[in-house]
Amino acid sequence: MKEIIGTVVFCFLLLGCSQVNTNGEKTITQGGDTVADVNISLSKLDAISELADINEPSELLFKASGTEPGWFAEFYNDKLRLVVDYGKDSVWINDSFEKVIDAGGFTYLKTLKDKDVTISVENKPCVNAAGDKTDRSVILKFNSAIYKGCGSFIK
Repeated sequence: MKEIIGTVVFCFLLLGCSQVNTNGEKTITQGGDTVADVNISLSKLDAISELADINEPSELLFKASGTEPGWFAEFYNDKLRLVVDYGKDSVWINDSFEKVIDAGGFTYLKTLKDKDVTISVENKPCVNAAGDKTDRSVILKFNSAIYKGCGSFIK
């Protein structure tokens, strides 16, 4: 019996708070005030595009990784993804990397609230733990830890 009364009360409150007209207009009534003709101009896709900015996907420019402990860095044209200690810590940094990446070697420094990031890329060959050769050696300083690895430009 309590469940039926609860359901009826819930339906009454739901219907009493807002009504949608057949014209697509929404009327919201609260107390003696009424708001009518609410125009919602964005489609769901437009709203998602605004939130996620999916109209311009990021371009991967450079990848680096190392082992013991495992880490990797992905430089996109507009952000950096950094994962260290086998995924125990990670950070996304929004920044522009197009000009930095154009150089053969580069150093990137960033201080965040609680993390210091320095990535030095040298224009010298490197062999990773699997024996694969890459065209750049990479040293990552993340807070007080130092990670070494290899990297290459994405073509």
